[in-house]
Amino acid sequence: MNLGAIEPLAHLGIELVHCNAAEAVFSLPLDGNRNDKATVFAGSQYSVLVLAGWYLTSAWAAEQQLGDKVAIKDSQVQYPKAALTDLRIVARFVSPPECRPSGHWRALLSVEARDAQGELVSQFTGDYRILQA
Repeated sequence: MNLGAIEPLAHLGIELVHCNAAEAVFSLPLDGNRNDKATVFAGSQYSVLVLAGWYLTSAWAAEQQLGDKVAIKDSQVQYPKAALTDLRIVARFVSPPECRPSGHWRALLSVEARDAQGELVSQFTGDYRILQA
């Protein structure tokens, strides 16, 4: 998982804080991601939400020696509050990944973004696939 190869990360200022078997944590700065209302642009939030889920799924797949072909299949996102500060993004599995009849693995993740006060500003549910050759 070469985060340096994902060009939008540098442009958006997305940074990996830490990752373990239970969660992947990223940060997104307000600077460089403001919209015309001076809040964090929803597109920047969506990018880091998808990326955090992808990263945790990829880390799990690597640990299981399942390869590196991880893709998002479906998602839902809500933005309950405008984001006025830097964000902390945390991705966690909803349930353990499972092997599908196709041989591909399915991973359901919940990803939350919180502002500097700890308030929920966006919430994402992602359905990822670990693709087998």
